[in-house]
Amino acid sequence: MKRKILVFACVFVFAALALCGCGSSSEIEEEINPGEFSYEMLDISIVVDEIYDSLEISEYTKESVIKATDETFIEEQYYLDLKNVISYDIRYAKGNYGAADVAVIRVKEGKAGEVMDSLENRKDDRITEFRNYDVYDSYDIAFNAEIYQEGELVVMLMLSEDDKAKAKEIVNNYIP
Repeated sequence: MKRKILVFACVFVFAALALCGCGSSSEIEEEINPGEFSYEMLDISIVVDEIYDSLEISEYTKESVIKATDETFIEEQYYLDLKNVISYDIRYAKGNYGAADVAVIRVKEGKAGEVMDSLENRKDDRITEFRNYDVYDSYDIAFNAEIYQEGELVVMLMLSEDDKAKAKEIVNNYIP
């Protein structure tokens, strides 16, 4: 009889602990409320890292990707006025092994159009660059690059059609 009571008590304690664990899980879910999203919380580099991790490009192209950090380079090569930008992550392939360029830029209010125009100029430069050196379909990739606004972000995806679709999905996953 004592053994049955001990087993019953153990089962009861285990069940109580399991239920307590469930309660804290829902409290965590409440803390991560998508309705509380803000762009200040968004780490753009994580988004771009995930995009590059998902790409189906040659190893040579992947190894040639460079993160643009020099402000003068960004202003001259991407035609960006950094006064219009809050934060950014811009990466590009050197071009010797194909095109795989991604720019995710958080823009100041009312400046998305100017930033999009700047990226259109960069796109035109890449089209010209690949016109005579079309390795791994770089010319078509540059020609069909997509530049769009998503909330406070301006995004340029100079990727294959399949990779663009995956990249858009990734961007949308980070923005409610």
